Amino acid sequence: MSAKQQVNNKTTLGEHAIVIGGSIAGLLTARVLSDYFERVTIFEADTPPDEAVPRKGVPQGSHVHGLLAGGGAVITKFFPDIHEDLLAAGVEYGDAMTDVRMFVGGRWSPRIESGINQYVMSRPLLEATVRKHTLAIPNVELRVATSVSAYAHSTRDAHGAGPTHSTREASSTTNATKTVVTGVTLEEGGESIAADFVADVSGRNSKASTWIEQLGYARPQRTTIGIDVGYVTFEMQGPPDKERDWSFVFTTPGSIPDETRGAGLFCIEGGRYLVTAAGNHKDYPPTDWAGFLAFLKGLPYPDIYEEIKDLQPIGEAKEYRYASYLRRHYEQLSDFPAGLVVLGDAMCSFNPIYGQGMTVAAKEAEYLDVCLLKCVENGNMDNLAQSFFAGAAKFIDAAWDGVTVEDFRYPQTRGDRPKGFAVAKWLNSKFFALSATDPEFAVAFSKVFHLMEPPSSVLKPKYLLKALFAKKPVYDKSPPAQRST
Repeated sequence: MSAKQQVNNKTTLGEHAIVIGGSIAGLLTARVLSDYFERVTIFEADTPPDEAVPRKGVPQGSHVHGLLAGGGAVITKFFPDIHEDLLAAGVEYGDAMTDVRMFVGGRWSPRIESGINQYVMSRPLLEATVRKHTLAIPNVELRVATSVSAYAHSTRDAHGAGPTHSTREASSTTNATKTVVTGVTLEEGGESIAADFVADVSGRNSKASTWIEQLGYARPQRTTIGIDVGYVTFEMQGPPDKERDWSFVFTTPGSIPDETRGAGLFCIEGGRYLVTAAGNHKDYPPTDWAGFLAFLKGLPYPDIYEEIKDLQPIGEAKEYRYASYLRRHYEQLSDFPAGLVVLGDAMCSFNPIYGQGMTVAAKEAEYLDVCLLKCVENGNMDNLAQSFFAGAAKFIDAAWDGVTVEDFRYPQTRGDRPKGFAVAKWLNSKFFALSATDPEFAVAFSKVFHLMEPPSSVLKPKYLLKALFAKKPVYDKSPPAQRST
């Protein structure tokens, strides 16, 4: 009998698992844990609405969100029936190269058949649908309006004896003892909830690093990259019966550092348009409709302005600002409490302009499944966190390295340029140039962008040789709207 069959037959790793945070990342984590524990409880500080509308706990939920193809593949893997649900709700689904018009890296992405499929929808609809499917699992429970204030813990010796429960905070750990997270303490009333495993998916403001320090462990090192991006979003009803050959249009600054502005236009469920204008380094878009349109019209390629100039917004502008990337390097810790992992934005929060966050979190949840399966095979969860953090760091690196190099092109970007930055900047530029003209490489490069393949997949000698001589096309206007043949 395989380990996965054992899991399905309830040869599990424990009786109870807790997930702190009920976002998309938390819901996917709960789905994974449901295969390995008799029951799973999600504690969510917010009260998510039943309908697909923005909620207080996701302040950027009103803005355009990209679910990359790699993230969509993970979601449909864990929820095989969700695809039909999404289509029935009006979600657009199609080829990630033919169905989009995207200017990124100083070039228009070629519109060729790629076999890379992508969903386009609002963030609230995606979260509501994932929540629905997660809570349909019999052993998963969601407790809303419930905040966690601390980890419950005990100690055992390093050779497995114990555990010895403690009600005080440990001041240090030694080679002789090991802290085990045994549950959580709820903020209201101080109630302790026991668990065999805890996943902290509480977002960018997670207190995990503080709580493990209180248990005697080192805080993870932090990396921040300051980009001071701000964006403004309007919603509008799309024109009826309009013929279009795109699901979304997306433009980023082309001539960095001279340009700081970009925008995205998504066709979401209900025939609605969601349009977001963004500016780096405090070049924030206006929140009035006339100023907003002028901002879009002033972009080097005003494609989005042309699509919406005759429409009227529904409601007021929604504004969001994001000062910096934040990465906590849990993978660098040599010691970590047993019975605990941290993932999602609690581990790494990206520049939201590039739409990587949900997909990286999904890939992390998928890798947690791999690690837990090995635990079943081994009969214990020893060193689970270290194995998970090491593997999750690879997904984070793939997303982080690809886009931070672009943000570091601005001299005003705050943070330490990584070693080899000049080479990485040059290579990125060459890869974008090659992807504009070489169909085979364009698809391979897009698979890396969508976190379907690792960056090493485009480092083949034939690609590197072509990239050496590649030059970005010079555009005097936007390319034709029709798809490339």
